[in-house]
Amino acid sequence: MGGRVRASLQGMPMYDAGARPFHVTVSIGVAELQEDDTLDTVIERADTAMYRAKSAGRNRVEVGH
Repeated sequence: MGGRVRASLQGMPMYDAGARPFHVTVSIGVAELQEDDTLDTVIERADTAMYRAKSAGRNRVEVGH
């Protein structure tokens, strides 16, 4: 799912206020809710995965474990 979202946003035409086109990259971190998770722990894993995606070259999806 995250890969499709990333690809859709990457392929979408974007324009600044002066109508000049620009490109975006999207780094996404995802985490599956585990039985013993709290909202804070699952968000923390997704956040860590997002920063891992950014440091691994951006424009990618990483899964938090």
